[in-house]
Amino acid sequence: MPATLVPLTVHQGNNETISLTVTPDTPGDNLTAVTMLKIVWKDSRCVSDTDSTTKTLSSAVPAEITITTQTATLIVATAHIPASYTTSPHPYWWRLDVYVGAAHRTAIYGPVTVIDI
Repeated sequence: MPATLVPLTVHQGNNETISLTVTPDTPGDNLTAVTMLKIVWKDSRCVSDTDSTTKTLSSAVPAEITITTQTATLIVATAHIPASYTTSPHPYWWRLDVYVGAAHRTAIYGPVTVIDI
């Protein structure tokens, strides 16, 4: 899975829905082995994943990330970002990690801009 830079713009105080598409990095990669998707949402890329302000969403909880298609060559999912993640209009950082058991790789990452509408 190639890590792809994807900037997001979301609206302050809104629940947001993000469509996610994951494809293999090389033709030999098989996405049917993927066991979980996880989004990490934090104040900046320099903030630790264990920082108290860091938030996560997981496909282990379908209300957070719903996988709609999973084949050897494609995963399509929808992430449901709660309004509590967008309460303050300032920049954040996000990434989507793809897990096979305990091992993971980042598939998508980038800055998040929360705009005050």
